[in-house]
Amino acid sequence: MKFTEHRDSNVLTVRQYQPGLVKINELQIQKSCFFNQKTLIQDWPCRAIEDLNETLLDDILALQPEVIILGTGENQIFPAPKLFAYCAQKGIGLEVMDNAAACRTYNVLTTEDRPVVLALIFGKALEN
Repeated sequence: MKFTEHRDSNVLTVRQYQPGLVKINELQIQKSCFFNQKTLIQDWPCRAIEDLNETLLDDILALQPEVIILGTGENQIFPAPKLFAYCAQKGIGLEVMDNAAACRTYNVLTTEDRPVVLALIFGKALEN
């Protein structure tokens, strides 16, 4: 699925998403990652929703988002309730959806210049 471009070409946006692959600007990524408008962290060590913990969330929180959009693969899978509470205690929203919806939502929020981070989980079965 193709996405529209952000007005500022220096901003990191999702250009294309398909199962097992996301194209961020001109870079194709096939492993779990997270990013905001200016910073991309590749090869994030979260390969399944069960891997997600406070330490991995702290890596994302270092980018100081207002909201984290968490893509959990091809299906929406909710993390442990304690992780929602962890983010809420820090005043950060955690929204969970499948990767395609997460990519679309991130692009909409970033065009509004919202401080948002998109975290995408690509499972072990999809790695090369």
